[in-house]
Parts: sequence; structure tokens; C-alpha cells
Amino acid sequence: MLLAGCGAPSAPAAAGQVTELRVALAPLASTLPAHVAAAEGIFERNGLRVTITEGNDLPGFTAALDQGRYDIVLSVPTIVLVAADHGIDVQVVSRLSRSTSAHPGTVWITRDPGIASVGQLRGARIGVPALTGQLTDSLVYLLQRAGVPRDQVTFVQTPFATMPDQLEAGRLDAAVAGAPFSTAMAARGFRLHEDVVVAAVLDATGGAVNDGMTSLFASSARFTREHPDAVRAWRASLEEAVAQLSRDENAIRDQYRAWLKMPPEVAAGSPLPTWELDIAPRDLEPYVTISKSVGSIGREPDVTTLVWQDHP
Repeated sequence: MLLAGCGAPSAPAAAGQVTELRVALAPLASTLPAHVAAAEGIFERNGLRVTITEGNDLPGFTAALDQGRYDIVLSVPTIVLVAADHGIDVQVVSRLSRSTSAHPGTVWITRDPGIASVGQLRGARIGVPALTGQLTDSLVYLLQRAGVPRDQVTFVQTPFATMPDQLEAGRLDAAVAGAPFSTAMAARGFRLHEDVVVAAVLDATGGAVNDGMTSLFASSARFTREHPDAVRAWRASLEEAVAQLSRDENAIRDQYRAWLKMPPEVAAGSPLPTWELDIAPRDLEPYVTISKSVGSIGREPDVTTLVWQDHP
């Protein structure tokens, strides 16, 4: 955890003032810009004093956001939509990373190399990091589109790190994971298939959108309304960190080893993230289609209110 003070945020930075910002995120390749911005003083140069809490419970981050414990949290579209469906005040302040077919993020993986399509997973035991959420919803959507109802597969909540051994032992037939875990599974002979989020979005949009939003940062509409300068400074800091990292691939892999504790050989072979910070309300629409189709949300949200739109 990077500590720089707690408590409620101050007024937006002006005339040398500093804004306190409490942030929760998971230590992932996609969140490297936030880590670098904190470690190298980028936030401070933009008038922010940021406290970063690291963890892996993204739904818990959103609940804590609603309770006022954080100002900005790491999230994904599905969590934002489910939170809004339950009446939680949540608003996306920036996209963070994207995946494509050419540069996949989280893929589905099979023990049997003869399996070539999602429709062949009927009756399978599938390891997933959580029984709900974007990855599971995306795979459920793809299964349904292939004619396989959810109750004809068994989802098993499995930590990414144990998925290779569970596949090897035959306790799982398939799994959903991203790098570096998918890279390790490929090295052990398991078959990697397409990115589940990209494939679901492609289907949900009739082929119009061919990338997946794999992570984002969210706040509350109340916070963005009361502290717009802090949101601008946050985004400017991320943009500076992304530009810095994008100029030096070795710096990214150094962070893989130092911050994410990857072994050198894994860090050297892991794919690099594709960062993208800009987001428009329409970018959430494919995830609304997916979430409604699998029953994660019950009503159509107003996506224009779910995305912060800067009005200086």
C-alpha cells in the first residue's frame, strides 16, 4: 500500500493546494500507470496526494466507494452496471485498458486441445475467478449464444494461480484467465482460445465493436460534481504515466518483476497492456446488452449519467 494520508478529500487544488485522493486498485499490468504515477511523483506534480490501497476485491471496492471509504476505485463495466442497477452512486471517470483479438486480455482455455468452440463446453467444469462479474458474464453470454444454457456447465471459483494445476489434475476441463497465468498454461500444453470479453462484445454489437474494455476507474457522481479538478488531475496523471511507460518497454517489464513480483522469465514473455483512457457513454452499451442477456441487471441504465463528461 502506498500511503499518503487518509480522510475526506480536500477542495480541488489551486494556488499550491493539494487534493487528497483515496484510491483502491488491484496490482495488475493494466494498473501500472497508477502505480508509476504514485511512485514517481506524477500525482504530486498534478496537485494530488494519493493514498493507494491494493487488493483484488473489485466488487468490494465499489461497495466501499458507496460507503465513502474511497474516492476512485478500479472496476470493470459489469460491476459498474450492477452497482447502478442496485441504486449505488457510481460513475466512470476513465477507461484504463482494452483488449482485441490480436492482443487478447482474458481468454478461455481448455485441457482438451480438440475442443475448438464454446459450444463444445456443454457439461464442462470451468474455472473462473468469481462466479459473477464481467469474465463469467461474458462466457455465459457466449455459451448461451452457442445454445448452451448456464445450468449445463459447472462454474468453479478458482484462483488464477491454481488453474494450471487444476487443469492438469483433471478437476477442471476449462478455465478463464489472462496473462501471466494464460501464458503459463499455454506453456504446459493447454489450448488458448479467444478473449471472452472481445468475443462477447463483438457478438453483442453485431460485429460493430471489436475490442473489449478490460478495466476502468470509477468514482461517484457526487465526487466528480464536487471535485472536477481532482478528476482532471487524476486523468492527466494517468496520461503522463502511460506516455512515459509507452516509450520504454523495458520499464514495463521491470515493473512486472519489481511490483507484480513476476519471475524474470514470465515477465520477459508476458504480453504488454494496451492502455486507453478515453471513454464515451456509448462504450458501455455492449456491456448493457450482455449484462441484461445473462440476467445480471434488470433494467436499462442511462449510460450518459454513468460516464463522467468534463465540462470545465
